[in-house]
Amino acid sequence: MTQWTGHFDAHILNAFIKCIGIYPIGSLVKLKSGRLAVVIDQCPTSLLTPVVKVFFSTKSNMHLEPEIVHLSKIGGHDEVIGHEDPRVWGVHDLHTMWANG
Repeated sequence: MTQWTGHFDAHILNAFIKCIGIYPIGSLVKLKSGRLAVVIDQCPTSLLTPVVKVFFSTKSNMHLEPEIVHLSKIGGHDEVIGHEDPRVWGVHDLHTMWANG
């Protein structure tokens, strides 16, 4: 949306992004480390570094002990590389996962 020059008022678009986030709460994301996580909160100082709950390793194809990670506080050691489709990974109830923060 930010690349669609002239389609949106810049101030309204920025407010929208700050409200919703680039990675909305409850969405499934893949981290650079190969782990899957659910976004559980936004970072007020950086929209690219949400708070996530890590629960699965795509490298070993195994569930992990759930861990809450503040991506803004780990100094770039891990980062979101993209959204994932929960159906592809057999994840059926993301709401329960993030609601239990």
